[in-house]
Amino acid sequence: MLEREEHISGSRSNPMLPKRSQKRIAADIIMEQNVPVVMPDGVRLFANIFRPAKSGRYPAILSVTPYSKDAAPDRKTMFLMYLTGVRLGKLRCSRWTGFESADPMYWVKQGYVVAQADIRGMHTSEGRAAMLTDQDAADYATFIEWAAVQEWCNGRVGLLGVSYLAMSQWRVAPLQPPSLKAICPWEGGAGTDLLREMAYHDGVPETGFLNTWWKNRFLRGHNRAFPIAEDYPADAAKHPLDDEYWAGKRPDLRKIAVPILVCGTWTDHGLHSRGSFIGFEEVGSKEKWLFTHGRRKLETFYSEEAVAAQTAFFSYALKEQKDAMKKIPFVRLERRRRYYEGDVRNESTWPLKDVRTQHLFLHAISETLVEQVPHEVSIAEYESTKKNDGAVFSYAFSEDTEITGSMALKLWVSASNADDLDLFITIHKKDKQGREVYFPGFNGFTKDCVAKGWLRVSFRQLDARRSDTLRPRHSLKERQLVRPGDIVSVQIEIHPSSTFFEAGSTLRLSIQGRDAASYVVINHGRSINRGKHRIHCGAKYDSRLTMPIVPKGRTQS
Repeated sequence: MLEREEHISGSRSNPMLPKRSQKRIAADIIMEQNVPVVMPDGVRLFANIFRPAKSGRYPAILSVTPYSKDAAPDRKTMFLMYLTGVRLGKLRCSRWTGFESADPMYWVKQGYVVAQADIRGMHTSEGRAAMLTDQDAADYATFIEWAAVQEWCNGRVGLLGVSYLAMSQWRVAPLQPPSLKAICPWEGGAGTDLLREMAYHDGVPETGFLNTWWKNRFLRGHNRAFPIAEDYPADAAKHPLDDEYWAGKRPDLRKIAVPILVCGTWTDHGLHSRGSFIGFEEVGSKEKWLFTHGRRKLETFYSEEAVAAQTAFFSYALKEQKDAMKKIPFVRLERRRRYYEGDVRNESTWPLKDVRTQHLFLHAISETLVEQVPHEVSIAEYESTKKNDGAVFSYAFSEDTEITGSMALKLWVSASNADDLDLFITIHKKDKQGREVYFPGFNGFTKDCVAKGWLRVSFRQLDARRSDTLRPRHSLKERQLVRPGDIVSVQIEIHPSSTFFEAGSTLRLSIQGRDAASYVVINHGRSINRGKHRIHCGAKYDSRLTMPIVPKGRTQS
């Protein structure tokens, strides 16, 4: 937790105080720029306000950002993003839209005020910047209550935004600021548990996205008049266990009581996918809706269907139009077939009810997945540090099959000359002709797989209270090293997905000692692997993949 900052005065004040201004950006829309919002300790956050030109009191939609309230990413940042494979797609939003933000031109015309502030210590705002701290949450709550009493607000506030702008919602909503009436965290799952969803993937340190994002998007944007309060990547590296540091950044989801519309995606494994679904499941809100998809993040956020759902939600929660959500399903489920091809249906719950749990057992000799435990013991072996080397197991579907939800992989593993193992799991789909079927991936990558999972074996201890058959969850409280040659049992969660496998298509399970070739930004450069890994199968070594199969009567082929 950050120490309370001194009152802003004298040499601690911002020498480059942003100039406040007001202008009409459309016949019916006024923009107020650099409006100061004073925090209890005297720090000033600066906000932009977009409001109807017609005087009146309107509900407000807020967000806070580390990316600058005044500008989209600069050319250098966008170029670097493009070089790393980022493909944002077609964005249906106006030039006044901040990065990952609500489009003010749309929302003001719908009868809302849109307000966005730079977070503490970033861009125009004063103070010392840090990563989703208690102070940041308190600042957000102050911003909400400040907005609620402005002459243009009717006292009802909602929150909307993508990624960091969703993660911050998970942090402030448990504080229950009185004027907060609804939140819409759109793909912000990392904010539900920064340890598991961003810094470490079940014990395996993530070294690509986190460092790149911190250096190029956070450090470059902090207000240089104030020292930064935290070196987040360095602190994360010092805290591989689930300790007080991570507890201080983890929201109490049970204390979120306002209506909530969550977006969860099958395409953001390693950052926002799993945490978004867990957030939806664990919030205390009695009124909650889930919008799932398997497409590009921002393209979907600004799409006609998504905006319609967001509009209905805020009409219900902020304008108190009680029938507004009647046509919006509690769960909008997109089941994928291949890249940008799939089916959409309505569901009443998440996780889905009445799924059938199916075990497929690993058979190393035939490199297949079989429906009964093999009688004989077999071993699959691979070099843990060699690119594209790994153990592969396949299962051909004899009938149309839908897999929706998290999968679980139980393995019996050993290492020839190491006391720990990093395991990288991918699930692939192949068509009837044996060709790889690709899906959108992180940040719009075009050739990703069905689903992924990770585990550092020394972190194999399960959290029994939170684990179940389809979603083993690890405590990350202590390390349990293995002795070279010892065979140990591990369980790995494969992050949620929804995929349709036609009769004759094949599911391919890959187990490796390093990132698969399709990983571009999210990667793991501090692997402890060395030597050979062995996967033990058959008889007492019941290595198996467990899948949630949706009954045929519940689906549309």
